[in-house]
Amino acid sequence: MRRRGFTLIELLVVIAIIAVLIALLLPAVQSAREAARRAQCTNNLKQIALACHNYATQIGSFPPGGINDNGWGGPAWNGHVMLLPQIEMGSLYNAINIGKNNGDPQNYSTVAVVVINAYICPSDRSDTPINNMYWAYANSWGTVIRMAGTNYTLSSGDMKTNGIFDYLSSEVGGPQWGCKNTFKGFFGECSLGAVRSLRDCTDGSSNTFLAGENSPNMNGALAWTNADATFGITTIPLNWMMKLDDGDKDTNGDVCKRSTTVLGARNHQHCRYNQTYNWGFRSLHPGGAHFAMGDGSVRFVKQTINPVTYQALGTISRGEIVSSDSF
Repeated sequence: MRRRGFTLIELLVVIAIIAVLIALLLPAVQSAREAARRAQCTNNLKQIALACHNYATQIGSFPPGGINDNGWGGPAWNGHVMLLPQIEMGSLYNAINIGKNNGDPQNYSTVAVVVINAYICPSDRSDTPINNMYWAYANSWGTVIRMAGTNYTLSSGDMKTNGIFDYLSSEVGGPQWGCKNTFKGFFGECSLGAVRSLRDCTDGSSNTFLAGENSPNMNGALAWTNADATFGITTIPLNWMMKLDDGDKDTNGDVCKRSTTVLGARNHQHCRYNQTYNWGFRSLHPGGAHFAMGDGSVRFVKQTINPVTYQALGTISRGEIVSSDSF
C-alpha cells in the first residue's frame, strides 16, 4: 500500500504555522537579550558606585571628577582613572604616567585605547575603541583621535551649558560648566581637583545621582580617560538623542561637523560633537536610563520624569524633597 504524502496545501499550512511561531518567538528572544544586557549594565553601575564608596573609605572623599585647572589646562585625568584600583584594574592604573595627558605616547597605546568592560554597557556596541573622537585628547583638543569610550558619566548636577535648556538650572549667572568649584553634583572638573563626600550630600544619598549612562556613539568626546567629557548634567532632558555624525543634517537644516563652531553652539542640537548638549544622560535602553545613586543603589529612571524632579536628583544640597515614587 502506497503511503500518502503531504499535499501542497498542507505544506503551505505547516510553513505558515512555523512562520507565525517564529514571529511570536523573535520578540521574546530579543526582549530576553535586552533584559540580560540591562542586567549587566545595572551591575556595571553598581560596581562603579561601590568603587566610589571604597575610594571614599580609603581617601575620605569621592574622587575628583577632573584633575585640571580653572581653564581646563593640565593633564586632565578624571574620576574614571582614579577608580581603576577599585575595580580590579590596578595594573592599568600603575601603567599611567599621571604627569602626561591621555594622548601622550607614554599613555596612548597602553591606556587610552584600552577598553574596560566595567565601563561599557552591552546595549550600546561600544566595546571597541571609537575611531573619530573629537575634543577628547587633552592639550590638543581639536585632534581627531581613536580612543576607548565609556557608557557611564559622573553626575555634576544641574549646570548650565549655554543651551536652550539653561532655564532649568539653579545656577546663578554662568554658565560656569562646574568650573571653579561651582558644580552642584558629586563631581566636577576645571576646579583644581575639588572633591565632594557623602557629608556634603544634605539632600539624602538615596535621592541623589552619583553616576548615570551616556554613549560615545552620541557623545563624540566620551573617552573614559577624558576629564572634559565624563560628566552628566540634568539640565539636558534624559535621553536627548545626539545621533547625528559628521555630515548628517538635522531636521532644521543644521549640518553636523567636527568644528569648534559646532562644539559650543546653541543650534546643532542633535550633533554628537556638540558639547552644549552631549553632557546629558542618555542610553539605548527603551524608555529611560540607569543611574547609580549616592547610597550605592541603582535605579532605572524613565525619560518622562518631571524636569523639576530630575534637576533635584542631580544636586546634592539644594534642600529639595523628592519622594521615591516620583522617579
